[in-house]
Amino acid sequence: MEQIKVIMDTDWVMFFATISSGILAAIATLIAVMISNQETRKQLKQQQEQHKRELEEQNRANKFVTIKPVIIVSSIYNLFEKIIIQNDYNRELFLSGADGFDFFDDQKKQQNQIWRILHIENASNNNILDVNINTESHLANRNTDEIIRYKTENIVKLLRSRESIDIRLANQEQFENIMRMKQNGIPNELKFKSTIEYSTEANQRIKYSYIVRILNDWQIEIEKDEIESIEDCENEDSKNATVFRNLQDYVTVNRAAYAWEIMGQSQTRGFMSLFNQFSTQQEIDSADSNSENKETKNNKELQQ
Repeated sequence: MEQIKVIMDTDWVMFFATISSGILAAIATLIAVMISNQETRKQLKQQQEQHKRELEEQNRANKFVTIKPVIIVSSIYNLFEKIIIQNDYNRELFLSGADGFDFFDDQKKQQNQIWRILHIENASNNNILDVNINTESHLANRNTDEIIRYKTENIVKLLRSRESIDIRLANQEQFENIMRMKQNGIPNELKFKSTIEYSTEANQRIKYSYIVRILNDWQIEIEKDEIESIEDCENEDSKNATVFRNLQDYVTVNRAAYAWEIMGQSQTRGFMSLFNQFSTQQEIDSADSNSENKETKNNKELQQ
């Protein structure tokens, strides 16, 4: 029986092609995985950066503070009284210019002089830092065009939540001239400019502008009342804080007793007002009754 031998030759081309395709597929898979991982890391980084920005924006929103200045008319004595009656223990800082605090330390001026005051309150729940307040007032005599100028620059390192700052719009010289011109009927204008810059705890520097015109000491026109700019900043040491008077330090009376005394006086005035009204009404009723009686008597006499 003849033996048949089968000789099988190896197809090396197919072999290498198969190996090469496997290697290429592995390399392609590896590259795809690397690209996918890179995209995943990129997306994760973007998400982290977005989350960080959102946290920063939320922090800025939470720490944002808007100062709203207003003008009040009051004597310093009445400011003390308001603090006592309202039982307010927050600092109320009274600032001055280069002319000092003669107007404050003089008791007669405390009680008798009624000032226009720029009242700045931190009504938020956050502290503000490095409050820089520049004011400038021009008092013009419209008959002579004479102008009296007054400037102040004050810095407060820290203004806590619910605390406030008070600054006069006019100094003593301007105040006395305003009173004189008012008494003599002289037309006048007081133009007051105030720029308030302060930093929030979210490292933002805010600039607020407030400009008003006061004609003849009674007509107030607001020219500007807005935030001028908001900039990112790093809180740095500013200039030295200026001297101020904390009104709380000058409250020496018993608050409760004083409040009860004021309430008692108010009640007494109210009672006296009611009593006077009642007495007046009784007098009117009595006069009407007497008039009616007299008229009746006269009618009877005429009938007889």
